[in-house]
Amino acid sequence: MSKTSSIRIATRNSPLALWQANFIKQKLQAAHVGIKVEIIGMTTLGDQLLDRSLAAVGGKGLFLKELEVSLLNNETDIAVHSMKDVPADLPRGLEIAVVCEREDARDVFVSNNFQNLYALPKGARVGTSSLRRASQLKSAFPTFEFVELRGNVNTRLAKLDKGEYDAIILAAAGLIRLGFVDRVKQYITPELCLPAVGQGIVGIECRSNDEATKALLRPLHNKASELYLAAERTMNAALGGGCQAPVAGFAEVIKGKIRMRGMVGDVDGSNILTCNVTSSDISISSAKKLGREVAMDLILQGAEEILSNIVRPESDPTEAAANDKSLSKMAADSGTPEAKRVVVLTREEKFLGNMPRALEKLGFKVELVETLRSTLLSNKNITKVFENINGYTDIIFVSRNAVEFGMSIVEQSGQAIAQATQVIAMGAESAKQLMKHNIVALYPDNGTGAEALLSVKQLADLSQRKVLIVRGTQGLDWPADEMRNRGAQVDQVNVYAQTLPLNASQKMQKILGQEQQSPQAIFLHSGHSARNFIDLVSADRERFSKTKLVVGSRRIAEMANELDWNGGITIAESPSNKHMMLAFTAS
Repeated sequence: MSKTSSIRIATRNSPLALWQANFIKQKLQAAHVGIKVEIIGMTTLGDQLLDRSLAAVGGKGLFLKELEVSLLNNETDIAVHSMKDVPADLPRGLEIAVVCEREDARDVFVSNNFQNLYALPKGARVGTSSLRRASQLKSAFPTFEFVELRGNVNTRLAKLDKGEYDAIILAAAGLIRLGFVDRVKQYITPELCLPAVGQGIVGIECRSNDEATKALLRPLHNKASELYLAAERTMNAALGGGCQAPVAGFAEVIKGKIRMRGMVGDVDGSNILTCNVTSSDISISSAKKLGREVAMDLILQGAEEILSNIVRPESDPTEAAANDKSLSKMAADSGTPEAKRVVVLTREEKFLGNMPRALEKLGFKVELVETLRSTLLSNKNITKVFENINGYTDIIFVSRNAVEFGMSIVEQSGQAIAQATQVIAMGAESAKQLMKHNIVALYPDNGTGAEALLSVKQLADLSQRKVLIVRGTQGLDWPADEMRNRGAQVDQVNVYAQTLPLNASQKMQKILGQEQQSPQAIFLHSGHSARNFIDLVSADRERFSKTKLVVGSRRIAEMANELDWNGGITIAESPSNKHMMLAFTAS
């Protein structure tokens, strides 16, 4: 390296920003002997507008704009940021080239009179400028008054010391870096308040074409932080949450697995949506996949409705438009066309959740053609089984319908499933359905269907077990036979029947008559649904040569091939709405 190499650092003039800039300066000087590093302090618009909330004036991106202009004008070489302040979309020609090791990502409770959040009295004034913090903490502590708190860390602490607040909530990383650890009364767990995307990580922004500067920065890069940000920022970009929305995301590596958690909440704390996923593949591509999965899960729970109600700044229509993208990032790789194409959903409408609305946001025209209709069965034999429900050591629910109809019969019989009974669900969706009845069920960690269920180690030896399988009339018999081979006494009870709705053919013909082109995709969540659909369109098979089937398992794909389906097939990780949408948008 030439001894004349130099780097000009753009930074805000706040104490924390200057600490970060000096931190990078020291790292560069340690990595490159003789390098010249100049720190150029600036006052940004975000530093000036201290009389208004960040959400109302444009979010934390206001702290970056002057720094980024200096980069683009070649007045400086790098800008140093806290990654929680960096929007998902950067100006053209700039990139985050390097991220440093993450400091403690948690939020902290600071107070002069109270030891922790739980010690605060009703009506306590809690200062925070973050909608994310306010949303989560209002949900947990609805009697507190959350009050706007602006300014740098020193200013916020001074306002607390003047008695303007009973307590304030800050990022642990900022207090640690500025030497204020002694002010921390409580480190708030992620379970109580999930951190902001990128919290605790310092990032370095530079011009994309400045290869010389990027080479100098490379020794400062931290691979773990890159992994965390890949998951967290992918989620945030897909949600269109920005930096000042009630959105949280936190990735970490625990026991050889990446864990990614996400949150979207109403500002008043009345509705908090969460998602938690893991992967044993510790790679950037896997981290991004987890981020997309969390975002899609939150969208299907209703995140779009929450985020659309957040007040956007009227003064910056460009940023407002960027924040309104939401699902556009999710659609980027799906080839969403300008003209609306048709997507046909075949699942029962009651189980679709927000999937139709999510597809419409992607620009598709959604048609509902149910290929299975489930109806409750009722007879004396079924009633007798459920009256003796606690005679079984294990109860297996094979589907969400099995849970819905089976639990309704349990409740009608006046019985309750004993705590000692092991309840098992065929998949995560059925397990979630059981949670609505306060039943925690065992279900396969990997895969879906009977094969995955039978691979669960708790079912390897079923000696002396008495098992009840709750299912529909078209259920498979071989899983019960396999359980008998493993030593179990097995009973099966059919609690619902599935038939092709009478109007399905009429609906499909209407779609084909209205549309000049074939549908873009058909979603099929079960083998029976696939069989019914392919039978339904057999006379018009040639119309579907360019139509893609999105199926919930490899077994469904094999069935479609056996029925001579000649279009494309995309296989989802599971038949859940989330995984079906992820498979569709990524294909």
